[in-house]
Order: sequence, then C-alpha cells, then structure tokens
Amino acid sequence: MNQVCASIAPSPERLSSWQKLGLDLVGNTPGQGRDIVLAVDLTSSVGFNDEGKIRIRQIVQNSLRNNDTVYIVPFAAQVNPLQVNVNPITPELGIRINSKNDLDKILLAFPDKPDLRLNNTDIQNAELYIYRALAALNQCRLTANQPVKAQAVIWLTDAPLNTNPGIPSSVWIETPADSPFRKANSPESLERDKWLHSLPLVSHAKPINNYTLTVVDIKPTAQEFCTPIPGEQRDCIVTPYLINHLSLPVILIVIVLGIGATGITWLIRYLHSLQKKWKVKADEKIFYLKNKDRLSIGGKDIDCPGDETRAYLKRKGNELFLEKAAHTDLSILYKGKELKQPIKITNNYIALDCPYQGRDTEINIKIEK
Repeated sequence: MNQVCASIAPSPERLSSWQKLGLDLVGNTPGQGRDIVLAVDLTSSVGFNDEGKIRIRQIVQNSLRNNDTVYIVPFAAQVNPLQVNVNPITPELGIRINSKNDLDKILLAFPDKPDLRLNNTDIQNAELYIYRALAALNQCRLTANQPVKAQAVIWLTDAPLNTNPGIPSSVWIETPADSPFRKANSPESLERDKWLHSLPLVSHAKPINNYTLTVVDIKPTAQEFCTPIPGEQRDCIVTPYLINHLSLPVILIVIVLGIGATGITWLIRYLHSLQKKWKVKADEKIFYLKNKDRLSIGGKDIDCPGDETRAYLKRKGNELFLEKAAHTDLSILYKGKELKQPIKITNNYIALDCPYQGRDTEINIKIEK
C-alpha cells in the first residue's frame, strides 16, 4: 500500500447526508465490484461443521459477483498478519472475481479446519485490524481519485463482536491477559471504538452450532479531513472528490432541495436504473439497449423485409419510443395501424407488421428492463 494513504485515522468530520449519498452513488455504479473479507477464527473452539461449509460455499458461489475482490483473513491471538509483516487486505493479495475459476480459488484457499495448536481469540484486535485496513483501501482510492467501493466482512467466530472498549473475562475470557484491548482506555481500544462508530456498519448474524456467521456490510465511504487554510477557508477532501466523480447538477439538486430519505432512495434507484442495459429479444436475436441508444427495425438490427430501415426503437431514460424512420416509403404497422408519429411504448411486448411485396411479416419483440 503506498505511503500516501498507508496512515489512516477515523474522520474527525461528520459526513453530511449529501456526501453520504454522493459516495453511495460513486460506489454503486454498475460493474464496480466490492471488497469482501472472509475473517476466519482458526481456534479449535470454532471447528467448522458440515453446515458451516455449506453456508460458506453458498456465499462464495451465489453472492460474489464479477469484479468483487476477496480477502481471506485468518485470525487468533497468535495469528496476527502485522506480526509477520504480511497484510492480506491489499489489492495485490486479494482474489479478484472474473470467472468460476476464481470462485474455486477462494474455496480452495479458505481454511475450513481449525489449527489445534492455537488457543485464545483476540477478537477486538482482529476487528481493529480489518476495519482499519478496509478504510485504508477506500482512502487510497479517494486520494488517487478512483471510485470508492462498498465493502463487507464475513465473520466466522464464537467471539463477541462490537463490544465496548475494554473486554473483561466476564465478556470474553479468551482475550490474552497481556492484550491492550483488556484496557478500555488503551490507544488500541479507543481507536477500534472510533472505527466502529466512523464506518457505516450494518450487520446480521446466523448462529451455526458452536459459532456464529455474521455479515457486516459497509456502505461506500471515506474519511473526511477539513483543514483551515489562508484566506479564512478550509481545505476538505470528500467534496472536491465528489464534484470530480458526479455531475455538478445532481450534487446541487441534492444540496438545494435537501431531499429526505425517501427522495434520496428514489434518486439512487433512478440513477442506477439509467445505467442498466435493457435486454431486447426480437424473434431469435438478442440486443442490449442502453439509455439514449436505439435499435433499427430493418437495416442492421432487427430483421424486416426490404433493404431499408423502417423504424427505430429509441430509449430515452426509462422510457421507450417507436419512431418511423425518415426517408422511407416502406410502412410498418403497430396495433393494426400504420406508424406515422412517434409512439411511447408502455408494455414489455411489441408486435409489429411489415408489409412487403403483398406479404405481411410479423415481428415479435420482448423487452426485459
């Protein structure tokens, strides 16, 4: 990890609602991919049973998608990647998903058996290490003006997560006696607590025999640092980054209107829907229609008798229009009537008729949005 962003700290500034929305838009563009950490407790108290192995296979085969990057992080008191000068949460050591072979690599690399030589689990140390490393990945992207990513940690452990700073034996006896996380006011405990409150963590858990599978989702985020500069101004990090990545009118609309949670959700879904390609099936041919693109009926795209393009299917945002081509004498019929003016298509099935040399040819078009 380069030196510019190797040193990372929780943000002293609170992100505004529009900054959170902007980062969410940047991090959820189609094909963006996510950072996924498989955090595996290696102590014998976990010991994966058949159910656990089935669930891990489910996660790998059914929830991972192309462009995701997976990091496998085993942990216990005696297994600390920092102690052996290895950081598995770096782009160079992650497994990037591009094909089924990459899924097989993850399953082969996953440690589904405990190491019987190990005991004790310094869970708070593992939390600090993983959350700080994930935050550093996104901060590196921000400083390099690259898109931040959504992230997730899949914990497999019998240790309690998200505890308050300091962890007495009454809460978790397996934390080593000399661990700094035993003390609530140690620098390590305080930093971990800051990360737990700085990152937008959303978790859900499933008990499995003697341990728990917990998925912690982290929305695309970054740490904001605003510093006073000459001229009674402040130099910040996140806002200029968002202006570079998002169209300024969208940002201004969000700021000026101050839309609520419902409006923000609608805006995110709408912008995502504009990026989605529509699948168009015309008889045996399949096409993909992006926003502001069109398909010709006759000519090079959808087959129609004759050598001329008779009409176009045009996508404008999330609306579809059927429009007759200019400079053609060949007619095309929609719902039994000759097409003369542009028509908005409101359903996902279109039947057209192309008369040619005394014969009618029907074209059936199906749209999947």
